[in-house]
Amino acid sequence: MADPRIALQPLAHPMYQPRTPELTPVAAPSPSTKALLFRLCLYGFFVELKPSEAYLNQFLTQDKGFTNEETNDYIYPWFSYGKLAMLLLLPLVVERFQYRTVLIIESCGFLCTRLLLIYGASLFLMQVMQVTYAVGTATKIVYLTIIYRQVPRDEYHHATALVWTAQLAGKFAAGLLGQVMVTHDVSLLALNYVSCASVAVSVALALSLPHDKADVAIVAASTIEKRPLARRETADSNLSVESSVQIRPHMHRKSASSPPPSVWHWTNILGLTWIVLTCGSNLYQNYIQNRWTDFTLSTKENGLMTALFTLSGAAATILMARLAKKLPRSPTGLRVLLLVGSLGLVLASLRQTFVESLWQSYLWYIAYGAIFYALITTVSAELALQCTTNDFAKMFAIVSLCASVLETMLTFVLQGTTNGVSTWFGTVTVLHGLLLVFDLYVCCRVPLEPLRAEPTQS
Repeated sequence: MADPRIALQPLAHPMYQPRTPELTPVAAPSPSTKALLFRLCLYGFFVELKPSEAYLNQFLTQDKGFTNEETNDYIYPWFSYGKLAMLLLLPLVVERFQYRTVLIIESCGFLCTRLLLIYGASLFLMQVMQVTYAVGTATKIVYLTIIYRQVPRDEYHHATALVWTAQLAGKFAAGLLGQVMVTHDVSLLALNYVSCASVAVSVALALSLPHDKADVAIVAASTIEKRPLARRETADSNLSVESSVQIRPHMHRKSASSPPPSVWHWTNILGLTWIVLTCGSNLYQNYIQNRWTDFTLSTKENGLMTALFTLSGAAATILMARLAKKLPRSPTGLRVLLLVGSLGLVLASLRQTFVESLWQSYLWYIAYGAIFYALITTVSAELALQCTTNDFAKMFAIVSLCASVLETMLTFVLQGTTNGVSTWFGTVTVLHGLLLVFDLYVCCRVPLEPLRAEPTQS
């Protein structure tokens, strides 16, 4: 008699629903993984190719007539509020719509941002502009989850580096193009027109992605079919429906060799680290132009510094991907990386708080970018390894929501209470300092389970 568990698997595990009961691939042909990844990376490049971005605060203060205090207290905070609202809705959007639709929402949000910057003039429209920008930024997390669904687990570090490098290449080109245009006395309004055209290209690329959700939600059939049967059954037996809505210990907890309750799980460590890194980076980058405007109203080198910031980040991302290929994964190595990286971020944030010249601010901005992207690349890949295939979007939506809640709380507390931006960077320093203390505690006192997908030493 047939095992009744086989008949229940398609209902219990949504990752198998797009397949037929015999677990054969879907009939409709889908683009190859490489072609899809190429289109996604191309999309990431153009959606970040916005040369006006490095001169946003200068554009608002010089062309639109707002003061530095108005942008600091009444315009930029709406980005945090809008992002929080969007992240509250994102899990529902991911569940009900295709991933292609979410990317279209992202690119359209950025397109609306450009149009409001070009044609808007009132304070209210600038606040709406920040909300539309937040809509685009919040949905970026889906871009990561699509990549993870297309590659084998042992390629997550490489895939993450590919994602970040494509986006950073767009930011680098944007910074360089903006610098060249400003140097040749091109108006800041013209830079916004170029940004608008680039974002329009990203909308077209998003529309070109496959319509079928299965095309971007299922790992390649060849990868599944090559698994040994016993290994596949073991993985299936560990899946849990209730675990898909929360950050939880990974699936080995039910096995006889599961760690004792006193052992900490990497899912929680990496999730908390991702939250603090993202929140700190958002605050740092949101207010860095206000820091530069404190020194001089006309900061023509912003584009070049943004290009160097992204170049350092891309170099760090590629370096971490190479190291992940050459060095064996180990809990000790990951602990040390988190500890050293957190120390570097504390130093870069602290120096930015008390910086005395514009060029020193530029230098520590670039250093912060290199350290941040080295850490976020590794943390994102390792966090993805703690998830089952269907949990990527939910996991990253949860940690993104938590990061946004933390960012919104800090923004609400600090908004209108300071005369300058030093307090904002001081807050980022404290945030990274708390993460450093946590990493130090984890490194010295906390027993951790083996990394997921790492053979347990017998």
